[in-house]
Amino acid sequence: MKIGLEIVTDMNVLAQEIQKEIDAETLKHLTKVLSVGVEKVRKKMEGVPYQDHTGNLNSSTGFIIYHDGKVVHRDFRESDKGTDKKTGLKEGLSLALAELRESSGWGVVLMSGMEYASWVQGRGYDVLLSASANLDSILKEAFDEIGTIE
Repeated sequence: MKIGLEIVTDMNVLAQEIQKEIDAETLKHLTKVLSVGVEKVRKKMEGVPYQDHTGNLNSSTGFIIYHDGKVVHRDFRESDKGTDKKTGLKEGLSLALAELRESSGWGVVLMSGMEYASWVQGRGYDVLLSASANLDSILKEAFDEIGTIE
């Protein structure tokens, strides 16, 4: 008497499923880390001696995440305050999208899109610097949380 067992698996399907899970976790962690950084900057812009009267600088500050050259997440929104918030939103998003690269893999663009952003930053106000400070180590820590896929 002989009993046989044959298990057939499609490694390509399995690899695709694992890659989807990795991509979902990557997007989740990139979004979380960048959102915290940008939100911190947006809050600092409110109520400081530099007053963004138009709301353009705050509205132009945000980020996009792209994967294989396509935008998979973006976070630009109009400021709560200001007289002309739409211009900043349009400028920030437009400039961020212009930075997209035809590439494979993941990329991020962190942007404060008004032409005077560096001037304001140079005067000692936090426009984008704290959102990008220690970004490498924060991302590494976030990806260490992913651990192993079960």
